[in-house]
Amino acid sequence: MGLYRRKDKKGNNKIWWMSFAAGGKYYRRSTSTEDRKLAEKIFAKIQVQLTEGKWFDMEQSTRRTLNEMIERYENEYTDHKDYYQKARDKSIFKALKCYFGEDCTLADIENIIGGYEQWRKSNGRKPATILKELAVLRRMFNVARKQWKWKMINPVSEIELPKVKNGRVRYLEPDERVRLFAALEEAPKKWLKPFIIVALDTGLRLTNLCELLWSEVNLFNRMITINGEKMKNDDYIGIPLTDKAYQTLKELHKVQCVSGHVFHDNGQKLYDRKVQRAFKEVLKEAKIENFHFHDNRHSFASLQVQSGTDLYVVQKLLGHKDNRMTQRYAHLNVDSLRDAISRLNRTNLSRPEDFGQAESM
Repeated sequence: MGLYRRKDKKGNNKIWWMSFAAGGKYYRRSTSTEDRKLAEKIFAKIQVQLTEGKWFDMEQSTRRTLNEMIERYENEYTDHKDYYQKARDKSIFKALKCYFGEDCTLADIENIIGGYEQWRKSNGRKPATILKELAVLRRMFNVARKQWKWKMINPVSEIELPKVKNGRVRYLEPDERVRLFAALEEAPKKWLKPFIIVALDTGLRLTNLCELLWSEVNLFNRMITINGEKMKNDDYIGIPLTDKAYQTLKELHKVQCVSGHVFHDNGQKLYDRKVQRAFKEVLKEAKIENFHFHDNRHSFASLQVQSGTDLYVVQKLLGHKDNRMTQRYAHLNVDSLRDAISRLNRTNLSRPEDFGQAESM
């Protein structure tokens, strides 16, 4: 029992292998690494599993391949998603197979996953894209462990994930807002103007707006209420309607589509990409640059903060789980900062003569 090097078909013997006894039989397994120290750690983990009597269950599950896991996940989860989510998953599956290989075992993924980020970066992918891909892989492993009862660890949980900078705060300036609505008035897609009005006055994400149902809109109480299952952070959200949003939804309520969706194109459900394309055309007409659909959400939050709304309230309106994301808007509340300085000016310690007295003591 122990570690050793074994020649492959080309006569190379750089990869470390391990041999051990279990259940009265001898087993040989590759560590898939040329690093002696890493091979020792892998071998030590196997020995712990043998001692705890978990090795046979782990062995059965980890000998499964990435392709096997993807096929089952695709059948049970991806195929039930909408068109664009399905396309996104399939694109991610393609990238994962390209790096790991379809026949790569789930055990081998643990040994080589650490190089995935750099490999994707070398292909020109941004950290946000890489993070989404690893999130899908992590999700598949969690489903396999919790739903399918495959005995294995989740290797994505063992690595440091790419850091994504989400500090962008781009919002509509007053003159841009005027130009935007002038362009929306002339836009051929008449569903776009009410869509943007509600987006700007509620701060809802694009996906939530596309999926918004009349059963989630209470015109009597002037509220939009969305169940946590449909929200990014799995938290229920309730948003009071402004007068403008209320009047817009009241008009839309007169002509409803069979599916029950609030926003539609002649009865056809709206998807993210379709809305984004239409919005880009309007932005071009309005001569507004460097503005994304998600910036409508920033515009909503920025106006709230500039109007003096407490950051905690803004956090709840945006559906943020904690205040880290909301803090990006804190600097916009200039009046509250001035009030804080004014309160300091009113204290005795801030008077110049007090400093002179302090020095003479």
